[in-house]
Amino acid sequence: MEENRNVNNVPAEGNEDSINFSIHDLIQMVIGNWFWFLLSTVVCLSCALFYIYTAPKVYNRTATILIKDGKKGSETDIAAFGDLLGATARRNVDNEIIVLKSRNLMTEVVRRLNLHVNYVVKHGLRTENLYRRSPIDVTFIDDNERQALAFELTPVDNEKFSLTKFVNRTSADSDKDKDSEIYEVEMTGRFNDTITTPCGLLVVTPTLYMSDDYFGDPISVSKQIVSSVASGYNKRIAIELVEKQANAISISLDDNIPRRAEDVINTLIARYNDESINDKNRIADYTADFIDKRLRIIGSELDAVDRKISTYKKDNEMYDITAQATQSLTESSQFKTAGLSVENQISMAQYIRDYLLNDTKLRDLIPANVAITNVSISDQIKNYNELMLRRDKLAGNASSNSPVIQDFDSELAALRRAIIASLQSHISTLEIQLNNIRREESLARTRIASATRQSTELLDNTRQQRIKEELYLYLLNKREENELTKAIADNNARIIDPAYGSSTPVAPRSVIILFIALLFGLATPFGIIYLIEILDTTIRGRKDIEDKLSIPFLGDIPEYHGSTRQGSVVVRDNGRDSVSEAFRLIRSNLGFMSVKSGKLQIIMVTSSNPHAGKTFVTTNLAMTLALADKKVVIVDLDLRRRTLSKQMGQRDNRNGVSGYISGTIANLNDIVFQSGLHENLDIIFAGLQPPNPAEMLLSEKFDEFMADLRKRYDYVVIDSVPAMAVADALITDRLADLTIYVIREGLLDRRQLPDIEKLYREKKFHNMSIVLNGSTGGARRGYGYGYGYGYGYGYGYGYGYGYGYGEDESQKSSAVIDSRYNLTQRLKDFLGLNDKK
Repeated sequence: MEENRNVNNVPAEGNEDSINFSIHDLIQMVIGNWFWFLLSTVVCLSCALFYIYTAPKVYNRTATILIKDGKKGSETDIAAFGDLLGATARRNVDNEIIVLKSRNLMTEVVRRLNLHVNYVVKHGLRTENLYRRSPIDVTFIDDNERQALAFELTPVDNEKFSLTKFVNRTSADSDKDKDSEIYEVEMTGRFNDTITTPCGLLVVTPTLYMSDDYFGDPISVSKQIVSSVASGYNKRIAIELVEKQANAISISLDDNIPRRAEDVINTLIARYNDESINDKNRIADYTADFIDKRLRIIGSELDAVDRKISTYKKDNEMYDITAQATQSLTESSQFKTAGLSVENQISMAQYIRDYLLNDTKLRDLIPANVAITNVSISDQIKNYNELMLRRDKLAGNASSNSPVIQDFDSELAALRRAIIASLQSHISTLEIQLNNIRREESLARTRIASATRQSTELLDNTRQQRIKEELYLYLLNKREENELTKAIADNNARIIDPAYGSSTPVAPRSVIILFIALLFGLATPFGIIYLIEILDTTIRGRKDIEDKLSIPFLGDIPEYHGSTRQGSVVVRDNGRDSVSEAFRLIRSNLGFMSVKSGKLQIIMVTSSNPHAGKTFVTTNLAMTLALADKKVVIVDLDLRRRTLSKQMGQRDNRNGVSGYISGTIANLNDIVFQSGLHENLDIIFAGLQPPNPAEMLLSEKFDEFMADLRKRYDYVVIDSVPAMAVADALITDRLADLTIYVIREGLLDRRQLPDIEKLYREKKFHNMSIVLNGSTGGARRGYGYGYGYGYGYGYGYGYGYGYGYGEDESQKSSAVIDSRYNLTQRLKDFLGLNDKK
């Protein structure tokens, strides 16, 4: 039988206070607080929907390009002209990514697309940017790229408009209002006219998108600082390799306007290709200038040689020298040919050396298409030109004092010295070869006995003529090659896919936002309730008592939501509600309590603190005993607060315990009143508040009073004071057969349970037992209690005067106690799940 086990419960040793959740507790928590879960979820989802509706939609656009002739593969598209162009410089893909991310390149994109000027209209809670669809076009006459401004323009009709809310910023940071000048003026103007405004001179031109729909609607016009806009796009754009082993680069950008994102990406690629072509043409231009200068010099020298030969032949009457020359030079022809080639190389090497030694050419490129047979020197010249181009490109973004520029200058100077040294060594080698050839040629000439001085001089002049002709023809050929190189100069990047993307926005992600809002809406009340649970130290149910106390447990009384007036008697004859059944179980459990006298008659009801329900338990327990055909009397021994007497409307009744014990009332019958609730139930009220309640309870008169009650009644139920507040309960206990200690769920602090256990172990009360009042059957567990009780005791100390509350405070506290509805109980009442009829 459950009540037998309850009476003899023993607490688990060492059991720590903890909070354990189960699936059932979780379900009970949600059911008991469904309103707050529903409200939190609705609020969070509403906020999420509001954000989704008001937040601008963001779209993604991506383009893919292929870097030509990179180090990781990819053949050049102009390989057919490789024999004319020589070895082409190979590009590093990572360097090209850096170039694509350069600020100068993005600044040119901003200028070309006019991205720093925005036209915005408001539709409801959303704002719409009229990129490429604006009905107006504003031209800033005094355009300053470092000036930010804004104003509102409202078209009135097809000819007029109004301007308001001027904001002028001259700070480099356009987001700060401290450097802003605000002008609250209103102006009107006509389209296509120049207007003087606080922000400067403006010309407003209507576009093809102008219609009647825009009349009367303000259009917000803003102009931002170009560098700030470029920096913003540089931060937002993503440029990366498609694969590590490929030369393909993907360029992505998220923007509120898909078309603007496409334009930015495509324009960036176009500007990048234009820059690459310009870099290539710069080398070709320098080479063309060098060739033109050399052609003019060689041409004049060739004319001088031609005139000299003609004069020599005329003066010496040498008209047919071919046969003689052929005969005399047959043996040394091969030496002459070799000598001519070596001399040509020496001449070109000396010219390049003199060009490098010229201080005025320190920042110029070295002519690339010059006949230098030494492959190492040619590679050095190409490396020098490539390094010079990179240095010039970086110099556009940095000062000459930049460590990077200085490193480039140092490297260029070292490379220039290396080229000069290589040329000097090459010239020395050629001169040695030339000397050897001349020596062999001289030996051959000595063997020509028939050669005359005239033919020798003529041959020398002819040789000079051939040298000049060969050099002249060589330069003409190189000029054509250079022009061909310039004409076929190709860009660095080939577009695989232009900017494209889905029409579905990438942000805000509605499903994810709604899902997060749903989780947050469910988690918020759960977290708050759990926090309240872990911070609540009051008794949460029967298990808290059984785990902590070894005191016999008589039973638990369900929470009663009715009125506490008229003695709070809920138990009725043939009542089948849960409270009546609980008191019947307590009545049955009283039969298992043994007393020394052998007969249980006097039952004292006490508690740890006020509002635990002592009076409620006292009256209903007495009513339950009376319904069992027992003669029962209720004695209000709470002489300080007289709670029962006040509830029964006998606050000022002098015929009570205090009057009888003090001797002012001699007859016991004068203080015994019929309850009016049952014929077997009488009530003895407290009477007037005495100044010395404790001394009065220690008197022999009180002992005689209790002895007379034993003779008259089967049961005497005493409504006493809280045991831990004053000594009255301990004094009264000497005459009691059983003490019922009332603990109210949600009111008593669990930290007081050891003090109650100490009272039991020290036998401060006779046959002490526990009754749990206000039980919710564990429904509170898992979501807090929300009772709002105070823990301050209303009982005073010292002489016992003036403790407790006045009547108004008592009624107010009682009303607070009786109004403690939790959400679970309300839901049960609504669904008719309670046992009450």
